[in-house]
Amino acid sequence: MLENIIEEYTILSDKFSKFRYNDQFPSRIDTNDESVPEVFKNYEYPVTSWPILINKEMTEQLNELSHRLPKLLNKIPSLYFNNDIKKIAEFYFDGNEILAEFGMMCHEKNIEVGCRLDLTYTEDGFKVLEANMGSSLGGWQIHSLESVIRRNHPELSDEDKSDNYKTRNTLKIYMEYLIEQIRKQVGRDKKKLNLFIDMRDIETVDREKNLSFFDNFYRQELKNQGLEGQAYSANINSLELIDGDLYFEDTVIHGVIILALDVEITPAIFRAFIMDKIYFPDHVGLRMLGDKRNLAILRELAQSGKFSARDNELMLSHIPWTSPVENKTTIFKGVEYNLSQLLKKNKSRFVIKAARGYQGKDVFIGKFTNTDEWEEVLEKALENGAFIAQEFSDSVDFAAPNRHNEWTPHKLIWGAFGFGDFYGGVWVRMSEVKTDVGVINSATGAVEAIVFEIL
Repeated sequence: MLENIIEEYTILSDKFSKFRYNDQFPSRIDTNDESVPEVFKNYEYPVTSWPILINKEMTEQLNELSHRLPKLLNKIPSLYFNNDIKKIAEFYFDGNEILAEFGMMCHEKNIEVGCRLDLTYTEDGFKVLEANMGSSLGGWQIHSLESVIRRNHPELSDEDKSDNYKTRNTLKIYMEYLIEQIRKQVGRDKKKLNLFIDMRDIETVDREKNLSFFDNFYRQELKNQGLEGQAYSANINSLELIDGDLYFEDTVIHGVIILALDVEITPAIFRAFIMDKIYFPDHVGLRMLGDKRNLAILRELAQSGKFSARDNELMLSHIPWTSPVENKTTIFKGVEYNLSQLLKKNKSRFVIKAARGYQGKDVFIGKFTNTDEWEEVLEKALENGAFIAQEFSDSVDFAAPNRHNEWTPHKLIWGAFGFGDFYGGVWVRMSEVKTDVGVINSATGAVEAIVFEIL
């Protein structure tokens, strides 16, 4: 148990007494506040007016996990599948060996890909529930509300105290990382770096505001590094490969990111990437990296001692028992079971979820699922093959203000960002225990929160 959790778990750590009685403000942030950037006004999810405070030890754990786990994911094709295209195709690409070949071509470019780990904090510390890979990672927006939260709390806003608490500007960190990756891919001699963003999942009316916000951030970071360039967005099919360079209209593009899921990659983008003309993290190989069954593979490799001693320990300590749902025997808590029977007879101890699901979709928590539905889900998972079973890692109850500013128990999910060697910080989603339905996700009604590190 970490030292900053004292008699009970609270979102304010051991600073509880410095914040507790300061509640003369609404429990939720007004996202129409004048200090909030225009693009985030009327933010679609509720955000608590209270900070989440963590100490140095928790920060270091999240930093290490966000840094190491993505690097170990990259080793799975070679360490577990021995780069066997047929096996990789069967596991990740529904048997399509041509797609698997393309995926491995991209994977072997060995470029850095952004990651957000979703974790829960249990009586045994942090547990990694899944690793989300690629550019379409939610949660970075919330830092834009930092000034509103600081203003509510003298401990965060007073000149002689505010430096004791730090947040990480995830978007700024990401921009530094993104520009570094583009330069690494296309060459450091280029002084103009143009970026193309596929925003198809963003409503048309909001797309221009989002692009303007992103472009301003991107240009500012380029300027900080003595560079120039611009961010563009349009239909991805408008990109053309001309004389070996990728063009948007008459502009050469050096990086492409996709803020959407399951997008078909155009031949022009694929060829430009293979020719090292663009940085493109959302390539075909991302299907391998983002598969939730990888957590089971990481545990298996760690149990076999395939990583360094520290990495083996890290994976076994922080990834809960996880297994693909198949007709097989398995070892759970040192005992051999038929997997199907283990899940049937102990549903309250397990979660079943789709290997490629997102935003809490196709997640079934045995504790909150009746027996008939659980058996139906298990049957579907066995037939489909692309599901995992995972030991249920229940969040400890953290005391936090509800929407009435009453301190009640809450469950928390932590989203920690890793951008290569850059730690991008963490944000939280929380749900009041009395309304808990198991899945704690912004898209399913959770309240978001900004995390401050105690210095």
